[in-house]
Amino acid sequence: MPILEDRDYPYFWVNGNIESPESSELINRWKNKGEKIVTTNGCFDLIHPGHVTFLKNARSLGSKLVIGLNSDSSVRRLKGKGKPILSEADRATMLDALSCVDGVVVYSDDLPIKFLDLVKPDIHCKAADYSANALPEADTVRKNGGEVAILPLSEGVSSSQIIERIRASTEVTGEDETDPIDDAENSVMQYFMDSSNLYRQTAYQLKNSVINFADIISETLLSGNKILICGNGGSAADSQHIAAEFVGRFKLERKALPAIALTTDTSVITAIANDYGFDQVFTRQVAALGNENDLLIAISTSGNSRNVVHAVNEAKHRNMQVISLTGQKSSTLKTQSDLCLQVPSENTALIQQTHIGILHIVCDIAEQRIYNTENL
Repeated sequence: MPILEDRDYPYFWVNGNIESPESSELINRWKNKGEKIVTTNGCFDLIHPGHVTFLKNARSLGSKLVIGLNSDSSVRRLKGKGKPILSEADRATMLDALSCVDGVVVYSDDLPIKFLDLVKPDIHCKAADYSANALPEADTVRKNGGEVAILPLSEGVSSSQIIERIRASTEVTGEDETDPIDDAENSVMQYFMDSSNLYRQTAYQLKNSVINFADIISETLLSGNKILICGNGGSAADSQHIAAEFVGRFKLERKALPAIALTTDTSVITAIANDYGFDQVFTRQVAALGNENDLLIAISTSGNSRNVVHAVNEAKHRNMQVISLTGQKSSTLKTQSDLCLQVPSENTALIQQTHIGILHIVCDIAEQRIYNTENL
């Protein structure tokens, strides 16, 4: 097996041979022959039937399939200590042996941007746990004239499940028993990996919208207007959390900034709910406190919370600006807001924690801009 120490990345692994991309003519030869090149990428640690099915499906979309493979160092950054189980040489050898695979490119970056710029595929494939618009590398594929294809997952099979079966077969824990510690560890790792993945997808998909959000906040506050914020449940907590960052401080020592969470005054909320109905708990407060050119931040993971939607309608009636934070599904708030930041997920908990991440960074940017402008 080839020795990989001190390798320059990315490099081609074709039929067991290592070639640098600068000297390889393989891709150019394929393109000159009119081959339709398909790519996918990933760690591919412990290759299983789900991988094989996915790769066969990907290959069927074209005439050549090239896999971008995360290097060992890249996998460790993405997956944590103890990963990968198999070295990049072992993983590349196994992938290269599959009849549906025509070449492997090993890269050391966390995202496959350089790999895709190198290969310039006609089609780039990912599994159905992604969406085409939320895929971090989608812009790179399209820039190079390609398209993104989302292929179905094979249910009930994963590398993590294989590892658990191996552990179960080698550990004596009693008949039909599972180790709750292992289950907890897997749950913790999976949750934070899912969170990390969603933050990356959000950064690539919403970065311009987040900057726009911060600009609107800065302009609102610099013009002497205020911010109103509303939401239910966890979104109510986010509302008062971010109001506190503006009124108190986020990072800088500066003057207080006017922001009001419409979720905190229990007397007002219960009086309105009792007299007018819960759908009106935010609307009446917007009517009482909102002025032209103020900003309403409306938070709803579904984007359809009725009391939040009613508040948005009242804000628009008063010529206020409206920014909403939702999940990825199309919603009423998206159609009624001046700006809607749709977190690319349908998992409520992950959407909520991404919302507070967005609110933190816009607070940070706005605070810096207002401070630099007004020397507050």
